Amino acid sequence: MPAKKLTDSLVSKTTARLTDSAVRGFFVLPRKTGKFFYYKYKTPEGKSRSFPLGRFGNVTTTEARKLAKEAAGQVAKGLDPQAEKQAHRAEQKRQEQETLRAFLAGGYREVTPKKTADEVTPKLMHHFSEYMDQPMSSITAWSIEKWKRSYPGKPSGANRMLTRLRGVLNKAVKAGLLEVSPMADVKKLKEDKNQKIRYLTTVEEKTFLDAVEARQEKHREERTRYIKWCMDRNRKPPMPFDQPFTDHVAPMIVVKLNTGLRRGELFNLRVADLNLPDRLLTVVGEGAKSGQTRQIPLNDKAFTALVGWLNQTGNSGLVFPSPVTGLRLDNINSAWRQLRKGAGLPDLRLHDLRHTFGTRLAHNRVDLVTIKELMGHESLDTTARYLHTSQELKINAVMGLV
Repeated sequence: MPAKKLTDSLVSKTTARLTDSAVRGFFVLPRKTGKFFYYKYKTPEGKSRSFPLGRFGNVTTTEARKLAKEAAGQVAKGLDPQAEKQAHRAEQKRQEQETLRAFLAGGYREVTPKKTADEVTPKLMHHFSEYMDQPMSSITAWSIEKWKRSYPGKPSGANRMLTRLRGVLNKAVKAGLLEVSPMADVKKLKEDKNQKIRYLTTVEEKTFLDAVEARQEKHREERTRYIKWCMDRNRKPPMPFDQPFTDHVAPMIVVKLNTGLRRGELFNLRVADLNLPDRLLTVVGEGAKSGQTRQIPLNDKAFTALVGWLNQTGNSGLVFPSPVTGLRLDNINSAWRQLRKGAGLPDLRLHDLRHTFGTRLAHNRVDLVTIKELMGHESLDTTARYLHTSQELKINAVMGLV
């Protein structure tokens, strides 16, 4: 069939291949799934190829002709349009794989403990959302500096986010996805390392523990009333609360106050980590923030609480499993809110019980190295914060001057 200038009308009616008379090599070919435009050319090596331009209906004849002219221009320059398109797609795919989002979901998880990856990933996706779909190579120290200055929270919070991002980008460098991390030129914000540590005073600790016991007493009263309700209706009643603890909350708090365990360390604690004959608790490095295993002697309060709880429950896996699923707990938020309200301490956080443990050690003049080891700190600078809580130490130091 002789060549004709292709139009939409002509293409819509044809049932056979038509070649365009206006642009050499431009043609339309009907197939079962539609009519498709192509540009036929020869590669620099002399190989004949048909370069797809699109399906009629998705592109007009005029648009397809324009694409054919662009392909002809590439051929005139000694290029192969098909190879160029494949290279462009490969580059796009490479860039997609090198975005921060793709790395967090793929390569980063392959070389990072699951617990760490699960913690870091959502935080970075929240705080650095603008970087997620960019190639990591486009993240600059300048853009991070601007983020740092606009961070709405405390410097310590911004620094924690920067540390997490630094760790991820350093791994991207090791994976060969980045030549150099932009974090090398980003400094942390200055923090007040002597800021006040929230801990329980002796009076507050008594008030708080009274609230813990009051919560247990409330549980016992509620159970007693329910037992009576069941018996009045000839229903099988539950067992009364005649054990030391009504649930896991009270023993957890006693243990945390007297060992300084972090929240995750407490939730990860297993019966196998306890050496009760020698009164030792082992924090396994895999579940510790520092990644280092440490041992904490159990004082009478912690020892009694653990023995009582294990005798009561018979737990053999996790010391404090979820009462609902039997698996690892992830929070005690509801009970904590009740306790804070009952104790009149609305600003108290669960982590402040750890601060209380560290502060008590410092006030008892325990040396810094020992406190560091018991708390699981990586740096003595962190441990030294607990010395600032003791006004007595400061007064004695000044009064000792001659």
